Amino acid sequence: MIGKRLLMVGLLGGLLASVSPALRADDIRPIATEDIAVLPLKQVQLEVGESYIDEFRSIRTGEVGSLWEDGHIAVRWGVGTNVEVWVEGTPYKQFTVDATNRHNQGVGDFSLWGKFRFWQSQDSSAAFGFRFGVKLPNSPSDKDFGTNLSDVYTLLMARKSWGRFELWGEVGLGILDNPYKRQSNDDVYPYGLASSFQLGERWLVAAEMTGLRSRGKPVLYGNNSQGRLAFVFSPKARWAFDLSGAWATGSGKVYGRWSVTGGLSYRFGS
Repeated sequence: MIGKRLLMVGLLGGLLASVSPALRADDIRPIATEDIAVLPLKQVQLEVGESYIDEFRSIRTGEVGSLWEDGHIAVRWGVGTNVEVWVEGTPYKQFTVDATNRHNQGVGDFSLWGKFRFWQSQDSSAAFGFRFGVKLPNSPSDKDFGTNLSDVYTLLMARKSWGRFELWGEVGLGILDNPYKRQSNDDVYPYGLASSFQLGERWLVAAEMTGLRSRGKPVLYGNNSQGRLAFVFSPKARWAFDLSGAWATGSGKVYGRWSVTGGLSYRFGS
């Protein structure tokens, strides 16, 4: 099973690499905290990857197991000098309960996002903005990893850089539908703080702390926090490979206990 998934990622990577030279190292796919930097006008970026999450808790039953996210994909567009939009999601997920070896698989959720930079310093070392996103009801509600409901997020974003070192963060509000409470929503406060350091022309290392805090007592998803360390290798101008590991704490059902993510990115356009 693992061999087939690695083969799929490798074939996707070979396909993208054969098109033309590819992406810059400052595009960090596995970091969930979004940087305020936007794609140049009319450029398109394709991201594909694979994730394994250990000790993931079923949203329906609370059972603990492992979750594979196969072929996670994101397509980003630079639609203005200060605006970027993207769609992302996972075509196939598989959850396996550790205690009973019960399997549960199906399509994952997809989301539509917009990112807007409303201020940037003259030397581009600092910037502010916000992003807005809607999760589409793709995953059936009888799956362990989906609710078949729509969620809405809005976050304020900021960034500051000093040469090769960059620091950015975001904080906001999420309104999540709860399928187990009629006429009820779960309000959460998503946050993230991340940093990166350029290790020469081809390598970049990044770290982040991100999470969701529930208002009042923990609700459907609970309180979640996660730390991640990522490495990005960019052999040419338009493409990059990434590998990261994350460790989670809290009572939530979002991150599991630990996870590993790998993938690649390719940028089209001039």
